[in-house]
Amino acid sequence: MSKEDIHVNRVDDVEHGEQKTQDSLDILKDPVITAFPDGGFRAWLTVAGSFSVLFVASGFTYGYGIFISYYSTNMLKDHTISQISWIGSSAPFIHSVIGVPVGNAYDAGYFRHLMIGGSLLYVVAIMLLSICSKYYQVFLCQGVLVGVATGLIYQPSVTILSHYFSKRRALVMGIAASGASLGGVIYPILLNRLFVRMGFAWGVRTAGFMIAGILVLGNLAMTTRLPTRHRGTATVHAASDDVVNSVVPESIPSFNYRSLGEPTYLFTIVGCAMIMMGISLPFSYLQVFALTHQAISNDLAFYVLGIMMSGSVFGAIFWAYLADKLGVLNIVIFTTTISAALQFSLLGASHSGSVIAVGVLYGFFSSAFQAMLGPIFSRVSTTVTEIGHRMGFGFLVIGIGSLIGPPIQGALLGKNQMHFGWWKALLFAAVSLTDQ
Repeated sequence: MSKEDIHVNRVDDVEHGEQKTQDSLDILKDPVITAFPDGGFRAWLTVAGSFSVLFVASGFTYGYGIFISYYSTNMLKDHTISQISWIGSSAPFIHSVIGVPVGNAYDAGYFRHLMIGGSLLYVVAIMLLSICSKYYQVFLCQGVLVGVATGLIYQPSVTILSHYFSKRRALVMGIAASGASLGGVIYPILLNRLFVRMGFAWGVRTAGFMIAGILVLGNLAMTTRLPTRHRGTATVHAASDDVVNSVVPESIPSFNYRSLGEPTYLFTIVGCAMIMMGISLPFSYLQVFALTHQAISNDLAFYVLGIMMSGSVFGAIFWAYLADKLGVLNIVIFTTTISAALQFSLLGASHSGSVIAVGVLYGFFSSAFQAMLGPIFSRVSTTVTEIGHRMGFGFLVIGIGSLIGPPIQGALLGKNQMHFGWWKALLFAAVSLTDQ
C-alpha cells in the first residue's frame, strides 16, 4: 500500500462521515493496523512500565533546579548561572537530537535494544556524576551522557503505548507523562535531603541505585505488540492477536521522508519548539526566584520545585483526559496561554503563599504540553507504524528550544544575583509560550 493510498483512504473516511472532527484524527481507521485492544493486562502493564521509566528519566531532568541551586553555591560557584544552566538544557537537547536515529530504530523493531542500552547508560552516567568536581566533568556526565541515555529510553517508552491504544491514546500517554511529573515531585525533595545528610557524592549515588531498580521494573513491564517492516515478528504474547497476525512485513509501508515537509507537520513542531523555549523558566529558576526575593524561607525553598510538580501530576492526567474529547491542540493552546500569564504573575509574588500558589497552578497548566507531546505526534502520523519517525524528527526541532531557552533566560537575568532582571526573562518566556 503506497503512502498516497493511505492518505486518500483517510481523507475518504472523513468525507464519508466515519470520523468528522479534527479532534478525532487519531482514531481514524489505521491503514495498516486495523484494531487496537484499548485495554487488557498487557496494555496496562505497558502503561505502568512507561510511567516508571518516565518517572526516572524526566524526573531527574525536572529536578535540575536543585542542581542549579547546589552548583551555584558550592561546586561550581565560580561559574555564572547561565553557564550552569547550559548543563541542564544540554541534556534534553541531546535527548532530542538523537530522536531521529532513535525513532528510526524504534520503527524498525529495536525497542528492547534501545531500552536496555539507554537504561545501562543512564545508571553509569549518574554514578560517574557522583565523582565529578569540575564543570566539564559535570557537563559530560549530566549534560551529554544523561542526554543520550534519556533519548534512548524516553521516546520508545511513550511511543510503545500506541501499540495498544487508539481511542484512549492521549489519556494513557498523559498517565505515563504524570510519572515524569511525579518524579519532579520526588526527586527535588529526595536530592535535597540526600545532599544535606550524605553530601553530594553519596546523595547522587543513592539516587542512582534507586533509578537502577526502577528501570529494571520498567523494562520488564513493557512489551511490544506490533510487527515491523524490518523485524517482522511481534512478541510472543501477540500469538493470539488475529489483527497482528494478519499483518506481514511487506504490508507495512516504508516511511516517506518527503512527508516531513508537510506544512501542517512543520508548523506543529516549530510551534512546539517555541513553547519548549519558554515553558522551562519556573522549573529552572523558581527556587532561585523565591530565595533572591526573600519570599520564602531557606527550608521551605527546598520544597518549591516539588510542590510545583505536584500540580503537574494531576494536570497531566486531567488534560490528557480532556484532550481525547476536546482535541489535543485545543488543550495545548489554552494551557500555554494560561501558563504565560502565570509566569508574569510571579512578579507580584512577594511571600511564600503567593509563590507556592503560582507554582502549583503553573505545574497544573504547563503539564498539559508535556503530556500532549506523544498525542501530538500520533495525530500528525498517517499510521501507528511511522510515529517513531515523526516523533524523532519532531524532537530534533523541539530540542533546539529546550537547549537555548534556560541559558537565554539566565543571560537575561544577568550576573548580579541581588538585582536579577526577572521581568526580562519572564517576558521572553511568556512571548515564547504564546507565539505559536
